[in-house]
Amino acid sequence: MAWSRVKWTEAKQVAEMLDPEADLGEDARAKPREYFQKLREGEQLNEATFFLGQALPRFETVAWAARVVRDLREKPLKPGPDADALKATLLWVQDPSDARRRAAFDAANRVKNASAERLVALAAFFSGGSITPADVPPVQAPREAAGRFAAGAVLLAASAASDRMVALNKALDAGNVMADQGAGAA
Repeated sequence: MAWSRVKWTEAKQVAEMLDPEADLGEDARAKPREYFQKLREGEQLNEATFFLGQALPRFETVAWAARVVRDLREKPLKPGPDADALKATLLWVQDPSDARRRAAFDAANRVKNASAERLVALAAFFSGGSITPADVPPVQAPREAAGRFAAGAVLLAASAASDRMVALNKALDAGNVMADQGAGAA
């Protein structure tokens, strides 16, 4: 896979969004896909998750995380705020309008805990557009925010699975496909 959806040409470009002082040493000029593979081979799966969350375009990052949160759930999600947050995010993935982005934020705010569903809804909200109310001057989210929330959602979803490592590897496989083929791949 070539990671055709990833615009970055060097791993250091992605790593610097996570840590401006990141020093990847000899890996700094590696292609993002190669660096991601190296993290996985070294069983640095948390780091690989955050790296992928930044490497993907924001829409693909949210689409990947939303699908992972949905697909890793071993028990049906009970009706309530968590289910509403995930549904709002999946609806935004289908139609990434500002109204649906703000609906995901509203749904996230009704969740009272730090669930994967809440984090993925926040990833949708912070993916683009103003983070201020519609009637005040716009303020853009930090460019790394959506990826951080999305990666956190993926890690929480994997942690809730009966086998965290299998679940996380499944999530990273799906993200790898997303990086190559885009949001229509899943």
